[in-house]
Amino acid sequence: MPSRAGGPAYAGISLQLGRSHAVVLRDEQVVSVGSVPDGPGDAPELVGRIVEVAGVALEAVTIDLSQVLLDAVLHGDMELPHVAVVRIVPVPATDPALASSPARLVEQLIAHRFSVAGGHDLLGHELCPLDRAGLALIAARLAEVGLRDVAIVGAGSQASPLHEREAANVIQAMVPQARISVASDFGGQGLVAREATAALDCALGPLTELLLSRWEKVLSRCAPGVPLRVARGDGGYSTSSRVRALPVVALGASDAIQVAGAAHLAGRTDCRVLLPRPSGQVAGDVRNGLVAIRSGQLAGFGVELVVPTAVLTPDPGDASQDGLGRLTDVPVIRAGRDPVELACVGAAVGRPSSWLDEFAFIESADELDRVREEAQERANAIVVANGAAPGTACVAEVSTVAVPYSPPGTVRIRVRVTGAPDTDPRRVEVYDRMAP
Repeated sequence: MPSRAGGPAYAGISLQLGRSHAVVLRDEQVVSVGSVPDGPGDAPELVGRIVEVAGVALEAVTIDLSQVLLDAVLHGDMELPHVAVVRIVPVPATDPALASSPARLVEQLIAHRFSVAGGHDLLGHELCPLDRAGLALIAARLAEVGLRDVAIVGAGSQASPLHEREAANVIQAMVPQARISVASDFGGQGLVAREATAALDCALGPLTELLLSRWEKVLSRCAPGVPLRVARGDGGYSTSSRVRALPVVALGASDAIQVAGAAHLAGRTDCRVLLPRPSGQVAGDVRNGLVAIRSGQLAGFGVELVVPTAVLTPDPGDASQDGLGRLTDVPVIRAGRDPVELACVGAAVGRPSSWLDEFAFIESADELDRVREEAQERANAIVVANGAAPGTACVAEVSTVAVPYSPPGTVRIRVRVTGAPDTDPRRVEVYDRMAP
């Protein structure tokens, strides 16, 4: 087994349908440890190879679940539970098209829909009192039909989650084993996008639990004390317990970490990465070592989500260019390695991250500064819970824009924070216990 001489080693694993792939990064060298069939009995073989290459220098293993989760939704490769959706809105939709999700893939996961009066506006003002009697009837109905997976979305809950939280408490009391996802955990704008995000988060819970439990057991047996991290859609990572609580944040990770992996191999912190795809070449940007992200629509979903993912745009490219060019104001990297290997590299070099997308009302420049500072403090707390070492949180991006067609002073605040990985096992254990 290799000695501790040299720098720490980090492993990245990419789960694909049927196979798992891994690489080890140490002292800027990338060592592929190959792939194995993705089965309960094959994970120990892959982790064993990782330990054989990295030895006691292994600091952490980061796993990318996104492709398996995506395939489960798009193709039904693994059975997902049916979800009950509870909308909290002032007036329920009467048109069937408005009462359902425009995305067929999301709607087919929903077994029952309920509406209850309530909700807030974008500034957190109550539009309608919560119908507690109606909510009690919904909770009783959920207990009667035996549905345990419940997604709750309230109008304006990104500004005031009070009605969502009360609904969750009532349902949890009536159905103690319920797994509840609330849209206010994700922020963002638009009832449809927020509902789709909460519904997917709820549906992906059992599969995420199954996958993480399997790999955690293998890692604890083959490499005791080495933490398991999970790649996020924004190119960073969270602790496994955080992703258990909010599995939808892992969607889209594959695209982001492929971009990050290609940039790392090219030694660039600012560049444009060109990735091959069956439908044509796409481009992703890296700025200050971070993949450019936004909340948007994942390929094939048919609806926007409010969790951040990599911004990949079609790029016809230039056939005369090979490798590095300057089509833009930054170097252009043409990814030449296998996409799965790039994903493994990107997972291994990822950093803990957090993202907030909120609304606020301001009346002065001083108030704007205060609101932004408070948002940054919340994002800092989240990134530490996601695995960053205390004191290393750094604001990577912050934007404040006016919200159109809203009262003057209404702004949308987006904050992105990263940090250095926390390698203290005592704190990592505490963060896992703190996960929601």
